[in-house]
Amino acid sequence: MKVKLSRVFLFLFLSVSSWAVWGQGVRDLRINEVLVKNDSNYIDQYGVHSGWFEVFNTGYATADIGGCYVTNDINNPRKYRIPKGDPRTRIASRTYALFYAYNSTDRGIFHVNFSLDEVGFLALFDQSGKELLDSVSYDINTQIPDVSFGKMENEPLSTAKWQVLEEPTPEAINYTKVEKTRGEKYSETDPSGWILTATTMSIVFLMLTLLALIFTGSGKWFQRRENKGKDPVQTGQKAEATPVVLPTEDSDIIAIATALHLYFNDEHEVEQTGFWLKRQLNEQPAWASKNLLFKQLPNRK
Repeated sequence: MKVKLSRVFLFLFLSVSSWAVWGQGVRDLRINEVLVKNDSNYIDQYGVHSGWFEVFNTGYATADIGGCYVTNDINNPRKYRIPKGDPRTRIASRTYALFYAYNSTDRGIFHVNFSLDEVGFLALFDQSGKELLDSVSYDINTQIPDVSFGKMENEPLSTAKWQVLEEPTPEAINYTKVEKTRGEKYSETDPSGWILTATTMSIVFLMLTLLALIFTGSGKWFQRRENKGKDPVQTGQKAEATPVVLPTEDSDIIAIATALHLYFNDEHEVEQTGFWLKRQLNEQPAWASKNLLFKQLPNRK
């Protein structure tokens, strides 16, 4: 019984987990760009100029759009069901899927059964056909041929707004404005590089000066803290000398008297501080003996 219950709980857990992962992937899909009137713009594989719209996977995991619904009628959310099982419906992270809208479903799964110039509305529903993933409303009469409108991918989804694009970008990022890098902007203001060099050198010297002051001040502070309460002689500092005042008169008499007192009253041994080598005339030192210069001959038997 316990084994069966564990299997049931495991099955439910895996089902719920897979459903959550799938649901999160589908919920990352957004309508990203729409071109209503196409006179000379992007054409499909059949050479037809038609309106088209683009779905973008905003998430960081692959999302399968197969089984979801797209429609131009809010009262009919299941107007066109995107077939399942085709590997092309799996939209990778941060990539796009392009759909053609000229009411021709016999030309592939990415050709829907309605046109964008019929009603100024487009919506994307999940596989149940009940949860609205994304939608956009527009005025058909104000649409300019070969001019699309879309969202900027570099803006948060909560604040991204639909806007007319400078040029259509099917299956590509909508933000086509070329921005200058910081280096390019700086090179325009300082083409020779003198300002950058002077600024860099000033910062370097300022930091070196600051470090020198910090290390010097901290060293003196630690030294004062270590020497606090110690003898000035031990710390290597100069102690205040106590002046000795000698009498200016009779100084020679005092010195002679002190010497005589030490000579007669102090008991001390007189030590010899030197030695002499005295050579006897009739004796030769060992190092000068000629007998030691001869080698002893071997004994012959």
